[in-house]
Amino acid sequence: MSNFWGQNNRGRGRGRGRGGGGGGGGFGSNANDGGRGGANPLLSRLGNTSGQFGGQGYQAGGHTNSGGFANPGSDRSVSFADSRMVGNSGGTAQVSIKGWRGGTEDSLLKFLDTKLGRQAGVMDIHYRGEIMYITVPNADIAQALLNLSGIRFAGDKLSFQLKTHPVKFGAGGAGRDGATSDSVKLKDRLIALLQTRVDMQSNSLDLSMLGQDQIIMSLGTDSQQEEKMYKALLVIAAQIYPGLVTINLASNGLRSLKGVADLGFHFPNIRNLSLMNNLLSDFSTLDCLSSAGSTVPLKNLEMLILAGNPMAEAELRLPNGGVSYVDKVQQRFPTISMLDMNPVTPRVQAGASTGPANGSDSAAQKQLPFPTEQSFVENQDIGDLTNSFLAGFFSFYDNNRSALADIYDEAAQFSLVVDTTHPTSAFAQTSADSQKHVDFGVYIRLSRNLTRVKSPQKRISSLVVGRASVMQTILQLPETSHPVQDAQRFSFDAWQTDVPIAAGPSQTVAVVTVHGEFTERSSQNLISFDRVFVLAPASPGSPAAAAGSPCIITNDQLTIRRYNGFYSWLSSSASAGPAETPGSSLTAEQQEMARALQEQTGLNAEWTLKCLENYGWNYQLAISEFPNVRGTLPPEAFQ
Repeated sequence: MSNFWGQNNRGRGRGRGRGGGGGGGGFGSNANDGGRGGANPLLSRLGNTSGQFGGQGYQAGGHTNSGGFANPGSDRSVSFADSRMVGNSGGTAQVSIKGWRGGTEDSLLKFLDTKLGRQAGVMDIHYRGEIMYITVPNADIAQALLNLSGIRFAGDKLSFQLKTHPVKFGAGGAGRDGATSDSVKLKDRLIALLQTRVDMQSNSLDLSMLGQDQIIMSLGTDSQQEEKMYKALLVIAAQIYPGLVTINLASNGLRSLKGVADLGFHFPNIRNLSLMNNLLSDFSTLDCLSSAGSTVPLKNLEMLILAGNPMAEAELRLPNGGVSYVDKVQQRFPTISMLDMNPVTPRVQAGASTGPANGSDSAAQKQLPFPTEQSFVENQDIGDLTNSFLAGFFSFYDNNRSALADIYDEAAQFSLVVDTTHPTSAFAQTSADSQKHVDFGVYIRLSRNLTRVKSPQKRISSLVVGRASVMQTILQLPETSHPVQDAQRFSFDAWQTDVPIAAGPSQTVAVVTVHGEFTERSSQNLISFDRVFVLAPASPGSPAAAAGSPCIITNDQLTIRRYNGFYSWLSSSASAGPAETPGSSLTAEQQEMARALQEQTGLNAEWTLKCLENYGWNYQLAISEFPNVRGTLPPEAFQ
């Protein structure tokens, strides 16, 4: 194999908007959504849940009804008992304890044993409101407990008091085996559950897959009581972790959101919410979290995940389902900028009023998508090398894939990621290629999408390691055609970095992130992709060097998704033509068509061309479909 790099394709990838058009037939360069930018972490544990309270009632503040939960008490003062020790007729003594609710019953008893230096021998426990009443064997232990008054436990000061006239608890009262004791024990278990699922660094709480949680299973839950369980979890979480901004309720088999309807009350600053993989069948179930049905809606919500619910799947199967899906969600949550991990344009800025938008509001100027920015290519040399590499790689990938074996490192790693979500961009809602059904079956069985692949064994086995295995895998993928002759359909970022080597000094490598599209030859499906390469220098005399390649591939990650166009990385200056007249390089007929459409719609030059191109320069079709897509277009699409 010779002249792998295709010298006729060399170009400098000058910047264009976020991306650049390739010089001399090369590729564009930019950082698209799938590039180096960080992504919100995906909240996605799967499961199903049902829940129950072992009692009768619940009250958000003050004391509980039988079987409910009380909020932590506000009495944190230290009270000292009378020095006289008066026990009951059996020689035992009753002591009341305040200030313990920051911990659990079990942790308190262990704490007391440690501080006393012996077993307290607690014989009975009762509760009344926020006060715990314990019975100990004798006056000596009671006095030792009184001497601990003022000591700190779980952030609060404990207060002990000897009950000279012990409080009586009847057989049906709130004894240790009674309803109130059960409710306290249940609260202790729910606190323990929350402690295992909270991430204080990110202020996030993962309440997914509760049905498979050992603590929930140990409660012997009943699905008829799950609403109470969720209400209790939120109240307790708000008491302990009031600053939460991310909550994951994925995969809980939820058919209703009544149990979490108070999310906005308990967590007014919540920004990210996952309801993925539940059983929500109607968009009206969301009303209890929005201004449509709540006095305390999620007014700061920025990211919402609804994928995997029947209502979402059914809506997306409809013609133009992507448009109506986004619309139905944003009617309820106008502040979101991410829906199912896809960017959408917020109708109202987070924290702002969700009433009718004021066209003069400065918040409108901050709406997504942000203006396109210049890409990052570290220097001309790395840009030239990247252009040459990509032209050569895709030429062989399309026409002689087996010949790529020479440029993969002996220990190369490859992974494939399949994103099956529907794109929600304005372009995708009007593009036939985006709306077309695509069968990803041949890809999915090889996919290493970590938001879907949960099995540790599958995660390991789906990472392809070694040149022979990499070649075997990519040869299984459908034959493709990459339109490398059209530079604007591709963009890339490229830079150098040093990586440590186990035996020896660090090695300089090039990282290349490319975004573009290809056509499956068999199905003629048009598919968008991102591909990340890590390139190391080829050793003199190596197969790669003999093939004319100055580098070898050590890492290759391919991500594919439904077609989403290439306009996101074109700058206005690159795609719009003259400031006022769209497309001066067009034919006279096309220019007249563009001027007429611009006059009728108020679109700017760039978006006028996008609209006509999307509809194959069919003016009647473009003008008739415009009212259906107008609401999905960003403000900057208009003059």
